[in-house]
Amino acid sequence: MSGESWEDYGYTALIVFCFLMKDGKILLIRRANEPYKGEITVPGGRKRRGENLREACAREMFEETGYVLKNMEFAGILHAYRPGDKMEYLSNYFVCSDFQGELRPSEEGELFWVDNEKSLSLPGIHPFYVRLFPDILKRNFPIEISIVREEKN
Repeated sequence: MSGESWEDYGYTALIVFCFLMKDGKILLIRRANEPYKGEITVPGGRKRRGENLREACAREMFEETGYVLKNMEFAGILHAYRPGDKMEYLSNYFVCSDFQGELRPSEEGELFWVDNEKSLSLPGIHPFYVRLFPDILKRNFPIEISIVREEKN
């Protein structure tokens, strides 16, 4: 289209999350910061300029958990959009059960292991997690979800 610039398309934030799983358990975080402060989900964060998605995921997991990921599998994406917001979010999900290191405290929130099935009914569990995790457990990849959230008041 005539008159559009690349800046017109610079509105999508790329986020990476990882389902770290071992022995029937999943590593979750109760977020200490916005967005979603107080809610429970999998660790993750923003992709930095120049990183590919796997690099961003490995860096975020090390920074937030202390674990070094050895192998990870791409599981899918979730696109979240709220009419009226300047930004859209494209969350990229990975699954990993091959990692090493020791779990360490994170400024991002409280980290804890929980049984896979129990995780879905935890008070404060994020609705995106509840929507994604059954497909993660079934390894029904790639997941592709688009959510339009209600407009802000």
